[in-house]
Amino acid sequence: MLFTVLGIFGFLGFLLFDLFSLNKMVTWKYVAISLGLMLIVLSTILIVRYPSTMTVSLPLRITGLLLAILFTGLLIYSVFVEVGLSTYRRFSESSLVTSGTYSLVRHPGVIWLFLAYFFASLYFANEYLLITAFVWTFVNTVYIMIQEELILVKLFQDYEQYRRTTPMIIPNLTSIRRFIESYSWRKE
Repeated sequence: MLFTVLGIFGFLGFLLFDLFSLNKMVTWKYVAISLGLMLIVLSTILIVRYPSTMTVSLPLRITGLLLAILFTGLLIYSVFVEVGLSTYRRFSESSLVTSGTYSLVRHPGVIWLFLAYFFASLYFANEYLLITAFVWTFVNTVYIMIQEELILVKLFQDYEQYRRTTPMIIPNLTSIRRFIESYSWRKE
């Protein structure tokens, strides 16, 4: 559990990044996000290397690998591509993203992170990683609740409206329908 706890401090680094960004403390925001990412990546590596007694069949392990890659890709897409790398620049001009995966839920990264770790736990046959998926999802949810109350409502004037129309983490029928209808499925 020590490595899972170490990763929890990574989420604290993300919160500090948000607070430093809000207060235009440029150097400190980069220190915070770098530390946060480093702690989560390091924790993940240590957890994966930890001995496990979990038994998973080869077809399920292969499926786990493919789905872990898919959800890791969706995590990167939502957090970096859709939000835009400009959010992470020195003097960022953030804009509220309400389309794409952000039309499904306000925090799609929570879903993608959980599913990436869940399926990675099958691939690595590692119950410690499975437990970590649940623990970090809980911590991530607490982080985004704090983020919504302290950061996002101050950054974006339209955030309250977005909050009323889009679920926080679990998509509903309305948000799924909106996502499907708004997405351009045909290439023109």
